[in-house]
Amino acid sequence: MSHVDEAARRLSQTGTSLYAVLELKKGASPEDIKKAYRKLALKYHPDKNPGDAQAAEIFKEVNTAHSILSDPTKRKIYDQHGSLGIYLYDHFGEEGVTYYFVLNSCWFKTLLVLCALLTCCCCCCCCCFCCGQLKPPSEETLRRRHEQNVQRQPPRSGADPIKVPSAAQAIGHIEERSE
Repeated sequence: MSHVDEAARRLSQTGTSLYAVLELKKGASPEDIKKAYRKLALKYHPDKNPGDAQAAEIFKEVNTAHSILSDPTKRKIYDQHGSLGIYLYDHFGEEGVTYYFVLNSCWFKTLLVLCALLTCCCCCCCCCFCCGQLKPPSEETLRRRHEQNVQRQPPRSGADPIKVPSAAQAIGHIEERSE
């Protein structure tokens, strides 16, 4: 089986592959899942099949299928969204799964496009760039601003520098006043 086929099978949205691993039909009861798991776990357990790598791999798949299908929350998500839903649940939780599938639904995308067309605005940034509010200033404007900033700076002359008293002089000055 190629790597692409494995990835497609693991992230399928059909919702039948875990049931197929346990040799069950979709909608099986929790008791049926438990019975099928025990039967297959005994059949493919590595201690019963020493040195058989394929049996060990099947045993891992059986354990994974049982852990997902025996949890009611994960089973519900798996039945609705397949392995992709379980992947999202493991990483983002139950709300993350809901948000992901709502945002990827064709209804949400249609609503988003419709709102953009009705308001004549796709995005605030787009409108600001179109209207010129965020457009970079021209070279002439930059040159004028630079000249204005240069004119506003105080002149630098070495004739009469401002003297700032040191901390020791300031303390001495305070002591003299207090006497």
